[in-house]
Amino acid sequence: MSGIHGKSPKTVFCLTYHEITADARVLKEARAVRSAGHNVHIFCDWPGGLPQEDSIDGIRVTRFNWQSSDHITDETLNRFFFVDRISNEIGQRVTPYIEAAIQLNAAKSKFRAFLTEEEMQILDPMYYKHCIGRERRVRKFAHKQLLWKTKLKYGFGEIRRDLNSFGSKSREVREKFFNLYQLNSLIFAENICSLDFDETPDVIHAHDIYCLPAGVALAKQFQATLVYDAHEYEPARATKNPLDGSNFAEELEDDCLPHVDHMITVSSSIAELYAERFKGQPTLILNAPEIDLDYMVRRKSEALDQLSIRDRANVADDTPLVIFTGGIQMGHRGLDKVLQALAHLPDVKLATMGPRHQRNDKWFMSEARKIGVSDRITLLPPVEAPDVPIAISTADLAICPFQDVSLNHRYAMPNKLFEAAFAGLPMCVSDLPEMRRFVETLGFGRAMDETDPVGIAEAIRDVLDHPENYMMTDQNKQTLWEIYSWSAQAKRLSALYAKF
Repeated sequence: MSGIHGKSPKTVFCLTYHEITADARVLKEARAVRSAGHNVHIFCDWPGGLPQEDSIDGIRVTRFNWQSSDHITDETLNRFFFVDRISNEIGQRVTPYIEAAIQLNAAKSKFRAFLTEEEMQILDPMYYKHCIGRERRVRKFAHKQLLWKTKLKYGFGEIRRDLNSFGSKSREVREKFFNLYQLNSLIFAENICSLDFDETPDVIHAHDIYCLPAGVALAKQFQATLVYDAHEYEPARATKNPLDGSNFAEELEDDCLPHVDHMITVSSSIAELYAERFKGQPTLILNAPEIDLDYMVRRKSEALDQLSIRDRANVADDTPLVIFTGGIQMGHRGLDKVLQALAHLPDVKLATMGPRHQRNDKWFMSEARKIGVSDRITLLPPVEAPDVPIAISTADLAICPFQDVSLNHRYAMPNKLFEAAFAGLPMCVSDLPEMRRFVETLGFGRAMDETDPVGIAEAIRDVLDHPENYMMTDQNKQTLWEIYSWSAQAKRLSALYAKF
């Protein structure tokens, strides 16, 4: 495969803390980089049920358990030469985890004398707690079965105490792991740096802060170009920040950014925030769906009946249907306000489509029952990312009620904006600068007071009653495809890689 603009192909290590098939942005960027002529190797999470080594669209994938404590030692922090504050707040937060991990590894060593490495993995409670669904049930059964076999074979005295100690230490390590927040990035780095690499990368592409310290360490090890791809404005996340107000996310980024060669982010305003701290202007890669006009036409003709959310939610054609795409979250995404708005819209139904999480779904339906609108709610599982615009095209409007709880939310440009635009679906969005500018520029939606259920209801009613006011012109449709499509983002990404 030839490189772009006559340059030789690069070997790119793409780092993500998600499992790759669950991260549409990372995968579509990897495809774009490969299409530009480069060799791409993705390193991602390994939650179980999938092969450790894989290939997707010609992209090599290596999965590993980046949350493992197996490689943690009292020398762990020495790897992070670039973290200036490692002996202060960051060090104080990481050290208790390291101490607990060392104790857990000592407990594991007792069993390595009579258990195989595979049995050791099964014995760890994280063998099943790291998984979901059927895979979790199967692994939990294997874990309990091995516990009893071990006790029966080696006795219920000392071995039982050791097993109990092993389990309690594993739980302690897990608890301290969650309390690290963005400092989990140091655990990710320790685990990926412990892998045996059979390639030498020219570029390290680190997605999000959780992969950033690993990116710095690997870039130094291989003398590679480092790209930091910030999907959020991490210092101002509404979630995943400690409740005590600590902002070591910003401190960690500030320590790492001098080692970053190129930066990517997801909205113009977030790019401006990072430009104040980074040595250059970040490249803007928007979260457009990975589709083109031919794909839209073909998929609508062959699969609309199976994908249609109206059909899947069993909503009649003459019943107004509002769609929210993405996972349900408590509070910050404003879905509780949308439920309250439905009380003022007795003829309107709401469907959500995205990853299902039992705890959040339970909260959402409980709120709906309190308000008396649960009979008008349907929760649908996700479809493949490129199919979302086709699936939601049968609704009447889409909604994005993000709350202004942080700079990250205020300046967000989430996938759902682009999904609605390419579906040709009018949209009601929070009155926040990036989202408002996008829908008003293209003329396919309006802003609403995201904090006021009555205001949300009025916005929905306006769009439902006057859809002709929120239809894109032919010129705006052309702008949508020329500027905001994934092919436009892929060209921008390829142009960035051409600089290396």
